[in-house]
Amino acid sequence: MPISSNPIDTQPMQAFAKQRGLMPNDEPKPSSHPASEGVPRITPQSLASCLITARDLATMQIPKRPRLLDKWLCEGDLGYVFAPRGVGKTWLAMTLPRAISQGASLGLWEAGESKTRVLYVDGEMPLELTQYRSRGIELGEGDVTYLHHEALFDHLGSSLNIGSEEQRTAITALLVEQGFKCVILDNLSSLASGVEENRGEHYEPIAHWLLELRRRKITVIIIHHAGRNAEVMRGHTKREDACSWIIQLRDAKQEGEPGAKFVSHFAKPSRNTGEPLRDLLWHFTTGKDGSVSIHCEVAEVSEYEAFIQHVLDGADTQADIAEMMGKPKGTISKWASKAQRDGRICRDGNKLKPPATPKKSHHETDDD
Repeated sequence: MPISSNPIDTQPMQAFAKQRGLMPNDEPKPSSHPASEGVPRITPQSLASCLITARDLATMQIPKRPRLLDKWLCEGDLGYVFAPRGVGKTWLAMTLPRAISQGASLGLWEAGESKTRVLYVDGEMPLELTQYRSRGIELGEGDVTYLHHEALFDHLGSSLNIGSEEQRTAITALLVEQGFKCVILDNLSSLASGVEENRGEHYEPIAHWLLELRRRKITVIIIHHAGRNAEVMRGHTKREDACSWIIQLRDAKQEGEPGAKFVSHFAKPSRNTGEPLRDLLWHFTTGKDGSVSIHCEVAEVSEYEAFIQHVLDGADTQADIAEMMGKPKGTISKWASKAQRDGRICRDGNKLKPPATPKKSHHETDDD
């Protein structure tokens, strides 16, 4: 195993963790502090000091959270980007920090109000491919830093796992000490080992950690896989409770088209906007020199999407839908087969149905 000649200095992180009571000190704890050292005890008196009356709240001067990208992404948000494998999650995931760190626009999303330092935690992609895409997207032009699973293994002989309390503590310390205000976790499956996806209580420690990061005004963006029903994220829905928004990517690539092509759709509208956001059509292509081109436009509702919407609205026979849309039955049959493969609809004999919701007790076994 190759070992770097410049090992990571963990002393600042350990000092921070000790200060916050997140790891034990060398010295014994004073008997007057039964709780973790550095963490105030929760008592009726301490809770009383945190009370805010509605009258006081009405007149408080609360700093406005800065927008990091367009209207939908603000400081301290927790959000998810999900899609089936192979659609292009990582392409969007890697272009987000370029826009956030440079204070630039991305596609039709307008630039934010400030530049933000970003930590990109990669738990799966080969370092060589990360380098290739990072160069093509020109991430080096902004303030983006990688915490890459291969580099961690080379330096420390260990693997990234946010399912570990020790590693969550270390990541929190790293974010605070290094001044990162946005972290992208790519992706949840590869970074959370030993966490049963379909059991909400298994995810609770991670959920509490993510809330802590939000309270520290650190924006968290998590990349995740779609379930067998491609319309929802894989695993228990409990992880969605505290998030600010969810972006779903729908495959839009036609046979023979190069690159990655998909539609971005807000499956959970952003809490930061008072209006629905438009679906956008994205097309990422890579030139011979490795440079990446991004084309973005407002997504029009395709006939295929209109067909799926008919099924979701209750139309359940191909003949009826063919008549409504004025299309040959053969075309409807092809769309039905594709939609079933994609998990967008299901069949009950000859009837077309909306996608079935997976049982909570069933564990997805798809490979990542």
